[in-house]
Amino acid sequence: MSEIQQVAVSEILNFFSNSIKGAKVVIDGVERDFPIWQTRFTGDTVRKYVRLNKADQGRITRAALVDVQGREWVVKNYSYDKGQDGFILAFPFRQTIGLIQPGEDEIPEVVE
Repeated sequence: MSEIQQVAVSEILNFFSNSIKGAKVVIDGVERDFPIWQTRFTGDTVRKYVRLNKADQGRITRAALVDVQGREWVVKNYSYDKGQDGFILAFPFRQTIGLIQPGEDEIPEVVE
């Protein structure tokens, strides 16, 4: 029986984590750039955190994690009125990967 090894799961999570370079957050209809404040790995989970400060006030409606080219990898919709308290957006991810079992990968016939 074949099994995916932990090194494969770890490498996939590292690739994902290293590809995310920042966040775009929409506050009161204006999109603003924020850095990743913290990244935490726990087993098969990686969490990206984006911290908003006191000055970042208003209605948060959307946040996206982006790569260095500005491409959105993950998007979350919000409906949160942020006051002058700090606020942290959390993006948790768990990697699941597995082998295709016999019979699951049937190749369809090609009709020309």
